Amino acid sequence: MSKNIIIKPLIAISLFLFIISCSKSDPVPVHEQEAFTLVTLEVTKVGSTETIRYDFEVEGHDHGHDHGHEEEEEEEDDHDDHEGEHTEIELEANSIYNVSILFYNDEDPLKIINITEEIIKEADLHQVFYDITNELSGSGFSIESATNDTSDSSGNPLLLKTIWTTSGEISGDVVGYLFHKPTSKTGTTRSDFGGAIDIEIEFEVHVE
Repeated sequence: MSKNIIIKPLIAISLFLFIISCSKSDPVPVHEQEAFTLVTLEVTKVGSTETIRYDFEVEGHDHGHDHGHEEEEEEEDDHDDHEGEHTEIELEANSIYNVSILFYNDEDPLKIINITEEIIKEADLHQVFYDITNELSGSGFSIESATNDTSDSSGNPLLLKTIWTTSGEISGDVVGYLFHKPTSKTGTTRSDFGGAIDIEIEFEVHVE
């Protein structure tokens, strides 16, 4: 009788240790991050129902990656692996436009994934910025956050939805960025934001 009493606890302890050992050896599932392959600008003139899409194909780049110590070096390189092709956007003078920027993975044409929702969920870790270059600066062309834009936990707009305002006829380049872990959410140049670049696209604006 006493032997059974001793053996049963030993079996229970052995079983418990076996379960613990198995749970420790089980691999932790890895959440796969989608790669950016397509950036789209949707441009709609206020008062019009027509939306024009401008697509920028970019090389695959994992969203949610850990830049770690590479951030500082990445700021200094040419970012060729993130850059989209050059596109011309035609706008009318003295007009206002609603513009949305969207991020996708379209590696599988039958299963296009909208990564914009992930960026919204991780708003504190991301920032969109449009760098208006010399020709357009001071010409009356401006890009500002829209009232329906997404903000991070500190109230900083992400610039996923913006208002573009034109004045007289002018042409010039704009560079659009998506920053990852920016050190600042406000600025007037790329260097003001710090962090690393997830996406960089360049386009020419023609105001006629």
